[in-house]
Amino acid sequence: MIFPEGCLAFAHRGASAHAPENTIAAFELADERGAHGSEYGVQITADGKLIVQHDRELGRVEDATGRLQDWRFDDLRALDVGSWFGSRFAGERMPTPDEVVEAVGDRLLFNFELINESLNLNGVERGVMELFRRHDLFDRAMISSFNPLVLWQVKRLEPRITLGALWGDFEPWLLRSSWWRRVLRPAALHPQMTLVTPELIAKVHARGQRIHVWTVNEPADIARLVAMGVDMLMGDYPERLGQAAKT
Repeated sequence: MIFPEGCLAFAHRGASAHAPENTIAAFELADERGAHGSEYGVQITADGKLIVQHDRELGRVEDATGRLQDWRFDDLRALDVGSWFGSRFAGERMPTPDEVVEAVGDRLLFNFELINESLNLNGVERGVMELFRRHDLFDRAMISSFNPLVLWQVKRLEPRITLGALWGDFEPWLLRSSWWRRVLRPAALHPQMTLVTPELIAKVHARGQRIHVWTVNEPADIARLVAMGVDMLMGDYPERLGQAAKT
């Protein structure tokens, strides 16, 4: 596994409690507030370009509607994704993964969540593979996804990339069950916080894998999970995570 030992503090979409999520401002604040790294979602546009955004449907953090994958890159870049959070962030734009790496890649590790719920691969995995090669990120970043087909394609295209398998209690039973994680054998498992138990952690560590947990914000939950021995916490308040990881 590329990441160092100990419990790492990863900002969830940047320092998203303090700045609009998935913006350069949020990633810079993650570094300033003590994060070891940051997680963020990567999607592909209608014209085949990568962009940093979590939501499949637009409208929550920008004045727009429709599926992100149906929008062209230049039109997405014209949207203001900062004003909803506060006037001082007006004019923040959706960054590209390259821009995030160039802004904070010398200070932060990365967990790229590849977002594609379809059985049809759309090219996001190939685009991020090229990003890894372009910036030589193999010892500084990993890829995670809820979609086993996306992770399988990444493993096939570039086995040097570290993989993390995401799952949550809101998913269909077929994806919540462990069959595909056993077959894929990723370096890390990324369960939702409510699914983490001491028994799960013991099994994961016995197989030589790491366990990375999301989304952890409350001090009591942070302390409990650190005591249980998780390897990474992802949350909106990197300063809380970083302090707990040091103790």
